[in-house]
Amino acid sequence: MKKTEKIRTYYESKMDQGLPDYDVLGWESKKAQQLRFDMLLDSVSLDGKTLLDIGCGMGNLLEYLNSKGISVKYTGADILKSMIEYAVCKRLNGEFCNVDVFDDGLFADRSFDIVYASGIFNLNLGNNREFLLKAVRKMILMANEAVVFNLLHKDSPDREDRYFYYDPKEVRTLLKDIQGIGKVIIKEQYLNNDFTVVCFMKDRIKNHQKKI
Repeated sequence: MKKTEKIRTYYESKMDQGLPDYDVLGWESKKAQQLRFDMLLDSVSLDGKTLLDIGCGMGNLLEYLNSKGISVKYTGADILKSMIEYAVCKRLNGEFCNVDVFDDGLFADRSFDIVYASGIFNLNLGNNREFLLKAVRKMILMANEAVVFNLLHKDSPDREDRYFYYDPKEVRTLLKDIQGIGKVIIKEQYLNNDFTVVCFMKDRIKNHQKKI
């Protein structure tokens, strides 16, 4: 099964079941989903910035930012048209695009201050390490200040075969050879099955990262 079809099957099979958004998206609870968003807010300054949310799903990050009073110029991108249609129906103050940002040239280099991805690397697609490297290289090109994404932790106590789990030390090593990254911070222990990777752009670290 192709990557897109595997993703479509996983998510769209849940969309007609009347489940809460976090459940459709595969998160264990709304609180867990929001803790992942908190790691983004703790890592970079967003107010007044341009933000690309890759794999935006149902627009939950923008809803969360609005609830916190954080004003961003938001763009959400997702490869599933059904997700984008759902997000658009919420009439949120952002732009939503049905596009695969890793294979499409829609966004030029350095189009956004912050590029974020939550959950897009979780499903076991059979080539997760290769996909991660390809994706991060593309994300780095699109970002002015920082790239932030989360991954499932190899020490998760409730591992499932349909998901892919990463070793934080291995991820740090993989990122070393990617051009454009100036500093990498890995944040753990906010959940027992997750970690967040923060990549600051080379020569642009001092002015944009929060004190961590």
